[in-house]
Amino acid sequence: MKQYVIKNNFSAGELSPTLYTRTDIQQYSNGAKKLLNVIPLVEGGIRKRPGTLFLTSSATSLRLIPFVVNSDQAYMLILKPLSIQVFNPRTKTVVTTVTTPYTAAQIPELQFVQYRYEMFFTHNNVPVQRFRSSEDFTNWELTEFSFTHPPLDDDSAEYPFRKATQSGQDIGAYITITLGNITGWDAAANYLAGDVVEYSDATHPYAVYRAIKAHSGQEPYNSEYWEKVSANEADSFSESDVGSYIFINDGIVKITRYISPTQVGGEVLKKLEAVTEAIERSWSITPPAFNNTDGYPRCCTYFKQRLVLANTKKAPNKIWFSAVGGNANFLETTEDGDAFSVVSASGLANSILFLEAQRGVVCLTSGGEYMVSSDGALTPTTVNINEHTAFGAYPLTRPCRVGNEILFIQRGGERLRALSYRYEVDGLVSPEISALSSHIGEMHGGINEISYQQEPESLVWCVLGDGKVASITLNRDQEVIAWANQDFGGTVKSICSVPTGLGSDLCFMLINRNGTTCLEQISFDAYLDSQRTVALTSDTLSKSSFSYLRDLAVNQKNGESIFFIGFSETSTEMQFQGMAGQTINYGQAIHSEAVLFPPELSQNPSSTLLFKAKLDRTAFFFNKTLAPELNGELIELFEFTDTPMDSQTPRTGYHLIEGGNWSDLHAVPIVITHNKPLPFHLQAVAMQLSINER
Repeated sequence: MKQYVIKNNFSAGELSPTLYTRTDIQQYSNGAKKLLNVIPLVEGGIRKRPGTLFLTSSATSLRLIPFVVNSDQAYMLILKPLSIQVFNPRTKTVVTTVTTPYTAAQIPELQFVQYRYEMFFTHNNVPVQRFRSSEDFTNWELTEFSFTHPPLDDDSAEYPFRKATQSGQDIGAYITITLGNITGWDAAANYLAGDVVEYSDATHPYAVYRAIKAHSGQEPYNSEYWEKVSANEADSFSESDVGSYIFINDGIVKITRYISPTQVGGEVLKKLEAVTEAIERSWSITPPAFNNTDGYPRCCTYFKQRLVLANTKKAPNKIWFSAVGGNANFLETTEDGDAFSVVSASGLANSILFLEAQRGVVCLTSGGEYMVSSDGALTPTTVNINEHTAFGAYPLTRPCRVGNEILFIQRGGERLRALSYRYEVDGLVSPEISALSSHIGEMHGGINEISYQQEPESLVWCVLGDGKVASITLNRDQEVIAWANQDFGGTVKSICSVPTGLGSDLCFMLINRNGTTCLEQISFDAYLDSQRTVALTSDTLSKSSFSYLRDLAVNQKNGESIFFIGFSETSTEMQFQGMAGQTINYGQAIHSEAVLFPPELSQNPSSTLLFKAKLDRTAFFFNKTLAPELNGELIELFEFTDTPMDSQTPRTGYHLIEGGNWSDLHAVPIVITHNKPLPFHLQAVAMQLSINER
């Protein structure tokens, strides 16, 4: 019997081998066994993936990140060990180079957030850095960020067992704080480790003692609970206290001057309630939270005019919010616009790995996904933090914002999830979007980087662990999540997309081609990888500047026509015939392949896959295409009325191929390939099959 089927939809992309027999799901008919170097389109077909335009060799470059003030003023930062190059994507030139403290090992772990003309960089082992440009983009600098008031380490706060008096109380005033005399030992008092007392009796001369551990009623000469110290050791102030903060009498004083072991001076930041002597342990000395020992913040983001930092070595689950409009002010009070901090905590591992701003501040941790938010304005007294899902994030891959979703790699590094708010549950959900194509991450060593190119095809580029690339055609409105494998002929290090004022986003990559790191632009205008253009002065072209390229191919454009140019080559040059004076494009060939599933012609649980079948006729619907192949045979697109002298314009329309052999339906070969530096766009394929039951 005859059966007629059409495939005009690749919206499920390349499916995992474990789904090859799932003929009962819609994705079977919308997917493919293999999609290599093609892009599934939201409209339904597939087209050849974009090639790349060679820009320059870029030795030691490791990572690309965007610096976007607006669509007309977008730059790209090329990160190298100890330096950043500022790249203008419109002119394809390096504007300037600035020095950085980041090593090659630290660059992949670097996190950043941008607000207009400045960008903050964070890393656990390096102080927070601020990268800035002038408003006319002529001056660029990177410096260590200076906090007006840094985040404080409350866990390291000292509560001295000494009285303290103040010389003033008003905001902005310079005052001194002086320690009182050491108190005598009291048998009824409770002592904590570090408390100091003076003691003497008939058998023990006067001495100063410091408590080793908490206790009460133990006399100071008991060495299990006390140790003898000098008077200077008993004093609470030292030169290292400069920069710390004293919380006393409901006020705050920043220590700016060390005077003596018993006295310091500082500026009043919050008015003291009274100028009265503070009793023991009623006041504290709190040091800054960031230093070489305790580490520096790993994560950063912006939310509602607040700079947000998180995760030091000492406090991996703590988040600090700056004051509103004051990026450098992290002094915490209860005023609505002032800074505050919160801690994520649950029964799961919760080291904060990434921060993203959405309806609140989304915290991706090693054990779950949290959100810091409030019912009204986000203030120190209204903030709350709630866990929403518990999948855990992969620590090496920065999340990517796509529309109202945050794409992040699940713990394990191989699966991709999309985190977003859902009204029905009044919370965040994180459905997996790699479930049907999970083999891609598994076979290629995980996913190292995600970048979103919104125009022209809404593509998410995933740099894989082995240097290959996966693309995801992502359009939630049309329910399209289509994965495909991409081989750019080298080891891809990084991909970055920046917007433009009009037209397609500009997308760039760093790729290692046989030992040479190249900066290249991903473009649908290129039909080759690492494509270069040259005007030939003779019929030979030296390969000295591109000897690292393999599988060379050449094309030539003339108006709407595009030609494949034949050549011969030696180890040192390419040789042409009669091409002197002409302009050509050359680079590495792109080998595209789409392997389709055999059609299932019955409704589940019935099946026709074991029937004998012959592919009688195959009709292709192409759009601006030249030189496609079916099962290794060239599909001739030219009509009987065409002549070899006609222009080689890409062809659009219907093309029919007849003939085939009998085989099991599940083994019927349907392999569409394209190997020339020419355009390819398949909109649909219709098939007439002869079916015989066994």
